[in-house]
Amino acid sequence: MQIFRVSPDPKVSAEFLDNRRLSKQVLELYQIIRVCLGELDVIKTGPGYRHHPVVEAVYNNGKPYLWGAWILLAAMNEEHMRRGGKRSEVFKKELEGLYDVVKKTDQTLSLSHEDLPPFYIEGEKRIYGGEAYQMYVKLLFDKWQHDKIPPRCDINLNNKA
Repeated sequence: MQIFRVSPDPKVSAEFLDNRRLSKQVLELYQIIRVCLGELDVIKTGPGYRHHPVVEAVYNNGKPYLWGAWILLAAMNEEHMRRGGKRSEVFKKELEGLYDVVKKTDQTLSLSHEDLPPFYIEGEKRIYGGEAYQMYVKLLFDKWQHDKIPPRCDINLNNKA
């Protein structure tokens, strides 16, 4: 599980991703937000992902960056749909419902409105701050070089600039 951010601008991060990872990113952000809401006892969730390092970074010791995560999810989903991606009506309603829960939770618990800070987590490696964006650019180019399916995201793998 990762949150692929190559820029502080959620739209730029969404546009950078290949179609496959973009679609998965929406689902992973959805899951991360739900786990955080479960930890706040706002919704019932199972035990999965509670101690995942990425979830813990978003959860932020009980002061979760839910708005920042939601803004990123919305940008990723918008880009996915702009590219012709599909969403079931059920999942569209679940996304709307999740937004409503985050909004209502903010009214009762006063969530952090800070941007989701940049972080890069891979195994035991933890990088925070602006360097995290460059680590994700490098990681994505490495993944694209080894993917069996071309990335289909208008990124020229021979010219990384």
